[in-house]
Amino acid sequence: MTSDPNKKTTRTFQCREALWQKFEQMARELECSVDYLINDSMKQYARQRGYGAAGAGGQSLPPPLVAPAPPLPSGHPAATTPVPAAPPPLLAPLPPPVAPAPPLPPPPGASRGAAPPGPLPPVGRPQKRPPGVAPPVAAPPPPAGGATRKPPPPLAPSRSIPPPPGGSKAPPLPAPPAVSAPSQPSGSLTITYQGEVFQVTKDRFIIGRGKQTSDQTIKDPNVSRQHAMIEFLTGQYYIVDMGSTNGVEYNGQRVQRKVISDGDTFKVCDHELRFSFQ
Repeated sequence: MTSDPNKKTTRTFQCREALWQKFEQMARELECSVDYLINDSMKQYARQRGYGAAGAGGQSLPPPLVAPAPPLPSGHPAATTPVPAAPPPLLAPLPPPVAPAPPLPPPPGASRGAAPPGPLPPVGRPQKRPPGVAPPVAAPPPPAGGATRKPPPPLAPSRSIPPPPGGSKAPPLPAPPAVSAPSQPSGSLTITYQGEVFQVTKDRFIIGRGKQTSDQTIKDPNVSRQHAMIEFLTGQYYIVDMGSTNGVEYNGQRVQRKVISDGDTFKVCDHELRFSFQ
């Protein structure tokens, strides 16, 4: 055998006539040869069966098989030791009940035959008073000896504080800083492919294999009829994958939607597309 894995050799095999006619029809639609379709079919089938990686001498290796672990013997201590169950969760003890507070003793000097005091008003609910009525003021206790005290003189009215100069309006707040809008690409977008320059003149520019359904045609059966789209939206150009089989790659990573910058290079199957603004 030769050491070159890419060398092609003429082979003879038996094939059904109906299957061969289908391959001829597919070759006419995809604009390629029947030999290319047969080689691609054999390559895809080898990948599905796990023969994609090449070994020594150019031959593909089958995927390694992992042997299952042998069962433990019946007399092994690990096979007979039961697995301890998880302990039940501990419940926090309830706090002891709070005993009611003892009643307060009566104040000293109170007569035994006096009537008990009336109920106190509820805490937290102020009593409603009619508008314009001041709350009652408790009278001070009389002095010792029976002498009466004169009421204190009324307080002088307080002076009103003059307003600050310039009115009572608050100073205006500073205006928020202006947010700069994202920079828009200058110039028109061009695509360089195989030494030719293509001008993007539409907001939805289609790249694909079909001549009638795409604006830029790539003759490759691995490229979908409508593979990717160049979309112009909100002042930016985006490259969008239109659900293709082999996808769009950028720096070795498959992308679904990405902003196009000046000098970016995207890969559609084995074809490189370079974008620039002019």
